[in-house]
Amino acid sequence: MSVSIQFDRVVKRYGSATIIPPLSLTVKDGEFFTLLGPSGCGKTTLLRMVAGFNTIEEGVIAFDGKPVNDMPPAQRNIGMVFQNYAVFPHMNVRRNVAFGLHNRRLQRDEIDRRVDEIMETVHITEYASRMPDRLSGGQQQRVALARAIVIHPNVLLMDEPLSNLDAKLRLEMRNVIRDIQHSLGITTIYVTHDQEEAMAVSDRIAVMEQGVIQQVGTPKRLYQRPVNRFVAGFIGRSNLLNARLEGGSLVFHGTRAFPYPNALPAAADQSVIVSVRPEEFIVSKDGGGLSGKVINSIFLGLNTTYFVKLDSGETVETVEESTIDSIIPQGTPVKLGLKIDKLNVFTADGKASLTRGIGEVAEDA
Repeated sequence: MSVSIQFDRVVKRYGSATIIPPLSLTVKDGEFFTLLGPSGCGKTTLLRMVAGFNTIEEGVIAFDGKPVNDMPPAQRNIGMVFQNYAVFPHMNVRRNVAFGLHNRRLQRDEIDRRVDEIMETVHITEYASRMPDRLSGGQQQRVALARAIVIHPNVLLMDEPLSNLDAKLRLEMRNVIRDIQHSLGITTIYVTHDQEEAMAVSDRIAVMEQGVIQQVGTPKRLYQRPVNRFVAGFIGRSNLLNARLEGGSLVFHGTRAFPYPNALPAAADQSVIVSVRPEEFIVSKDGGGLSGKVINSIFLGLNTTYFVKLDSGETVETVEESTIDSIIPQGTPVKLGLKIDKLNVFTADGKASLTRGIGEVAEDA
């Protein structure tokens, strides 16, 4: 049985320092919800408040509307998976997985049934008698995941669970975690600083900065319509260009104007920051657009990345599908067109969007 989780003006302080100012949020029943942000932004602190490992100075955390602030961690029916696996080195795989069930004093046949079932689910049955020192990092992480969910938790909490794995294993394990969470329907809060990982596994993501949630939404929503400069820069890569919004057009460097129909109706003429993702440029040698020269390129098989220095002095990154023809040589003059419908425009301080279709800042269904 999974639950919804409500955060109602939750505050965390250490002494006189406020780590998380009043924060309100709802994680839906059965949802895979990710807290994403740079190191030190408060995401692990918030996760530990849900688990009961950190105190709550103000506000309420509730499961299905029932406050858990004063409930001991052992009574919250939470499964946890940590960055360092925390697999018991003196127990084989089967005993590791069964640990939480023994603590709950279940009958032996029930323990065996659940352990067999979950080892099959996470594909570790063949390692049942192995000791942890004979397992790879990915196998140990599967053991940790099995141990967390075999107790049938209402909530699964995962704190940077893949950060110690190599790139190939991270890809494999994030698919495993996503598939298992979908099949079991456990309400899951996942913490990571890796935006690609967050986008791959999440139903919704909360982007955090200095303890404050900047935006909540689906991966697609956050990528296509970030609410401010911070989110645009943290979710994916983004070129940030100075321009002016004048009469419904974006004017770059005082001369080159592009009609911009996506501006908010109430947006006045003003200086702005334009977020252009690398794939939102159209590179050509003789078309229209911003003028510049290729200063470097990186061939990555499917795509080629070009670094272009604009006549304004700004350097931007573009991504183009690789072709059979040769790569555009360094020093070649080019024109950069813009995929206008995909651009995001922010106020000069970067704190607010001037683009239609953003929706609510606090929460986006």
